[in-house]
Amino acid sequence: MTGSVRRSLTALLLVAAVVLTGVACSSTDEQFTAPVQINLPDGRQVTVDGTPKRIVTLGGQWTDVALSFGVVPVGYYDSLKQQTGSAPPWFGDRLADSTPIELEGDVVGAVAALEPDLILAPGFASMSGSFENLSKLAPTIDKISGQQVDPWEDMVTLMGTILHQPDKATEIIAGVTAKVHEITTEFPGLRGKTYSFAYLYGSDQISVLGDASDGAAKLFTSLGLTMAPQLIRQSSRAGQPRFQVSTENIPMLSSDLLVMAAQTPALQERMEALPGYRNLRSVRTGAVAMMSTVQINGVNEPSPNSIPYAFEQMRPALAAASQS
Repeated sequence: MTGSVRRSLTALLLVAAVVLTGVACSSTDEQFTAPVQINLPDGRQVTVDGTPKRIVTLGGQWTDVALSFGVVPVGYYDSLKQQTGSAPPWFGDRLADSTPIELEGDVVGAVAALEPDLILAPGFASMSGSFENLSKLAPTIDKISGQQVDPWEDMVTLMGTILHQPDKATEIIAGVTAKVHEITTEFPGLRGKTYSFAYLYGSDQISVLGDASDGAAKLFTSLGLTMAPQLIRQSSRAGQPRFQVSTENIPMLSSDLLVMAAQTPALQERMEALPGYRNLRSVRTGAVAMMSTVQINGVNEPSPNSIPYAFEQMRPALAAASQS
């Protein structure tokens, strides 16, 4: 049989359609080896034959999505561990038998040695030459959306399609959705409240999320929260989903909830001493989730296991925002 399935997307999210192309088949076994064709935002088409067994994930979101399916990548790149020295706690010890890949070395050579049959490499298309060479090794998938952070649900759905496990994908999404529902049930006052999401990475530079359709923003939307309108306006003016502001403009982060991290403890102390910070509404009401770089990554790049973890870190701030 021949058919195509297009996953509908929300009006707030612009992603490339995922088209599944079947081949003539007369048995269940053949259905599980039918090729899958993925149309990506950059116009490329990637075809995955059969069911991949040796998957390389060059991004934390994809690594977690694979682990959610019980698939341990043969190799992976963990940018968070490279940056902080600590692996994401939501991975647990499940990568013990997987090979870490260093971007500073010969990435293509390291991946080739693993003999992959699928490479998931978000953001690598911008790396001159590397992506093309990776694509010669195995089917290689870059970003699947038009957003800076891919929506985790679409990643799970695509993985379920590639692995020929759509029911498992539905189960994973339903499990995370249930945990989100637990939060909204516990804190109904969150609905309609505003939030700010930021990261202090230098002595005078704060990176702020201003794109309400970003994959990270959708996590807050799932709780009934709305992005502070001044951030959306500034993002539109800057033409960037994440824009920079100086610490003197920290009042721009005014909202009912503030989720934030600083690159170092010293930077956090410096920021918390600023009058503009102390006068923020979220600070006055105790609705601030001041997270570590590792913790905030669970929000910045949401994935099936990072979302419940991140919510636990945010729980006191969510409670305060709900009551404010």
